[in-house]
This record gives sequence, C-alpha cells and structure tokens, in this order.
Amino acid sequence: MAFRGLSLALLVGAPAVVLGWVQGCGPSVQSVYEGNVRFEHCYRLDLDPNIAASHREACWRSYTNRYHYGQTKDRVEYAKRRIRALASGDASRPVLRLTLGDAAAPAPAEAPQPTSIHAPPPPIAKRPDAAADAGGGDAKAGAPPEAACSAECWDGWQSCGGPSCKADAGGKVGSACQACDRDYRACMQRCFR
Repeated sequence: MAFRGLSLALLVGAPAVVLGWVQGCGPSVQSVYEGNVRFEHCYRLDLDPNIAASHREACWRSYTNRYHYGQTKDRVEYAKRRIRALASGDASRPVLRLTLGDAAAPAPAEAPQPTSIHAPPPPIAKRPDAAADAGGGDAKAGAPPEAACSAECWDGWQSCGGPSCKADAGGKVGSACQACDRDYRACMQRCFR
C-alpha cells in the first residue's frame, strides 16, 4: 500500500518536474543580452587604435569562455578568428566600411521627384531592349515583344483576305472572314505563349 501511495505522489509531481525541465531549456534573455553587450564591447575595442592588442585578445577570450552561450554562430566564429589573429601577432584592426560597394562604383541615382499625385512614380531603371529579351534575334531595339511573330500573323491575315472583309447590311461577316480572324487570333496566342 505504501508503494502505491509513493507511485501516486511521483505521478502527481512528474508533470511539474517535466514542466520545469522544459522551461529551463535554452539561454535566458539575460545571458543573451550580456553576450551581446560583451561582443559589442570587444568589437569597439578592436576599432580603437589606442587599445593594445593584448587587451583586445583578452576581451575576445573572455567572450568565448563566458559569454558565448546563446550567441549566434557567426559571432562566436568571428571571436575565434580574432583570437587567432591577435595571438599570431596580427595587431591590425578590422576596417569599418561605411560606404556601399567599392569606391569606384558610381553612386546610385537619386529617385526622380513625382510629377503628379495621381500618376505612378517615374521609373528609375531602364528596360532592356527587345533584342536582349528575344535572345538576340532580328528584333529592333524598342520593338514590342514577339514583333517578328506578330508580323507573320499579320501577313497571314492579310493574305487570307482579312482587310477586304466587311460586314453586310445585317452586321454579319462571311464564314471565310471569320476563319481568317480565328486563324489570326490563334497565331497571336502562339506568339505570346
């Protein structure tokens, strides 16, 4: 009977133990915050020319030994690289780049000012020419897409008799003209698939 009472007490207390165990997994907010602060402190020391290399190395060692828990992998790897560099005698500081891209690249163009509140903003990127879109065919620059194909459809419609098709007094078009129109529509659909 005592055994049964003991097992009941264990079953009642087991969810509380499991719940406490689940809540205890992972880094706390405080440990993540302290790691972030320490990383930024060491990085600031790296950028300061008045700080000795031995102090910078000690800061990064302290970070990897005590404050790495809960930090992202890239930060921990960066700290390890800095320790290796400083331990090997490389006292150079990291370069903080405040410009975008390389210095030889032209600055991005300023966006044009809107001309009307009802009009969409003007484009700042230029559309590639139709020859590049068509794969370098015989299309002219500035030609609409699939211009060569649509020209063939137009020629087929004209040779079929499309331009001479007119509606009669009742508004009906002959069956031959309807066939020309159907062929033209099908041809144009093939061009833009």
